[in-house]
Amino acid sequence: MSFETDKDCYAEYDILLKPRGRGRWKWAVSSAAGQAVMSGSECSRAAARYKAERALFLLLSASASREASIGRTAGFSRTFGVSGRSQPTI
Repeated sequence: MSFETDKDCYAEYDILLKPRGRGRWKWAVSSAAGQAVMSGSECSRAAARYKAERALFLLLSASASREASIGRTAGFSRTFGVSGRSQPTI
């Protein structure tokens, strides 16, 4: 069993909360490069923080499940000698 310790194998995200106007808060989840991945606005700071943290959780859980499914597919093809292309059934 081996563990990867490279920093490149982990996604990095930041949460940003900004007051916008009277009673509005904008939130954004951005990548390490500073590009906004998800964003929105809410009426209160608490609601904006909740939505931003929820969006971050959804991003992380989606990437984790995608990595797990890629790993299962690779293990299946190694075990049974299946190529990546689909074979026609007769």
